[in-house]
Amino acid sequence: MHDWDDDDEWEEVVVAGPRPTAPPPPPPSVGARCPGCAAVVPAGTAVCPACLSPVGAPGWEAGAGRRPERLAGGVLRLVFRTGGRHLDVPRGAELRLGRSSSWAPEASALLAGEETVSGRHATVRHTEDGAAWVTEVAQGATNGTRVNDRVLVPDRAVRLRNGDRVELGPRVGFVVRGIEDEPATPAD
Repeated sequence: MHDWDDDDEWEEVVVAGPRPTAPPPPPPSVGARCPGCAAVVPAGTAVCPACLSPVGAPGWEAGAGRRPERLAGGVLRLVFRTGGRHLDVPRGAELRLGRSSSWAPEASALLAGEETVSGRHATVRHTEDGAAWVTEVAQGATNGTRVNDRVLVPDRAVRLRNGDRVELGPRVGFVVRGIEDEPATPAD
């Protein structure tokens, strides 16, 4: 029988190799999340590459909800999620969104490969007073249109605001930038 209280039977075990040290420092920050669209903005970048929100200004890190700067000339900009692509809509103009080159000549090249976007999907109207409205085309948008996760009713205009997220079907979306204060109803 062993007497477990006897310290003479224990021997010290030495682990070969270097002793553990303090954990390595965390990697340097690659950027921060944009408060407008939650995209990662590379460190030192002044404008979010996804939605063109200004970054780095006082209060930006805290997501203070600053209203984006106006774009030159009162242009409405639709900033698509992928590749930093965008479409501009001047005041008083309407932009058709779809894959049909005859119906939506300005947008069709950008949306040509997007199978979930219909040929005649939606329109964006930028009124002379600076407001903007999106309307889903009746009998056109097979996969639907949403504004901030709200499903649109075809042929019913919905007012857009800075920072709104518009989805054309399940995979294509853009963020709205450059809208002035809007009236309560669409202008005819």
